Amino acid sequence: MLEISTKLKENLIKANQELKQKYSAKSNLDKQSLRVKIKTELGGIIKLDQMSEDKLESWTDNRAIVGVDGSINKLGSNYPHYLYLLQALAKSTAKEDITATELFCPLVSNSKEEINNFIFEQYQQGNNSISKQHAANKIKISKLAELELEVAIQAVKEWQPKLIMLDGSLIRYRIEAEEKWKELREVAISQEVLLVGVIEEIGTQEVGERIDEELAGFYDRELLFGVLDLGEMLTLEFKRGLKTAFLRPSRDPQVIGLDILEEQHSEFQNMAKLVYTLTPEDSRGIPIWLDVVDNEVRISDQMMKSLIDTYLDSDLKKRLFASKRDERIY
Repeated sequence: MLEISTKLKENLIKANQELKQKYSAKSNLDKQSLRVKIKTELGGIIKLDQMSEDKLESWTDNRAIVGVDGSINKLGSNYPHYLYLLQALAKSTAKEDITATELFCPLVSNSKEEINNFIFEQYQQGNNSISKQHAANKIKISKLAELELEVAIQAVKEWQPKLIMLDGSLIRYRIEAEEKWKELREVAISQEVLLVGVIEEIGTQEVGERIDEELAGFYDRELLFGVLDLGEMLTLEFKRGLKTAFLRPSRDPQVIGLDILEEQHSEFQNMAKLVYTLTPEDSRGIPIWLDVVDNEVRISDQMMKSLIDTYLDSDLKKRLFASKRDERIY
């Protein structure tokens, strides 16, 4: 192994010192001080109870709970020589699964057309600097969101469940697949089906900005780490038609995020209680039903290899999608 360069060591030391200095500002505020600031500026922290089996049955009224998630697998490396397999799953506690799948490959005619159309639409909006590679990435992201929304819409129409848990922020769907999101939102409200987005990786900076200007540069996951106790929830005001909360549903000190529709705010505490109830105490903090969906929707590496080997000619695989990186002998 090559000796680690002096420059790299210096960079690591410098980065470590900078981060220590930055986060010492938070460490000067102990847990109780942060809680006081949060209660003063944001209106308080709610302590939730888990739902008993009787309470859960009464609240759901024998209607199903549904989890929705998507997965994406890639063959190949750089644009345009890659192929994506996308899949979404809606899994009910009482019904058969609903799935939706799609293939996206910049070398295939329909994907080429989508890329060209995307670039043309951007040009009409005054953005004439979109590359085909950038367009393809945006399309791929939107397609996955659309598939997830598609199975959620179908679940609402066919099952009329009590609640659908989606993996991620509801804002993501509105940004990445606006028309499909509007359709899900409308059909869910009309059918009285609750929607909640469960956010594992929180990337917002709402709390620090509101409680102390000196903490404005901190992310919510950093500030709230270990601050909420098990079963506690901090809610924020409505923003762009959605209400957001941070919840600690397990012993893991990291919080998760919850998004709901403004129109369904009266059920927010019950939705949060459900998420808390379905999350194992010693887990990483994600409801077990979403973990089940995540596990089942994923196309494993072995399954991906089997599909490719079965349905794609070996000479095409080698010519179009083989990566030199994969041929390394070390």
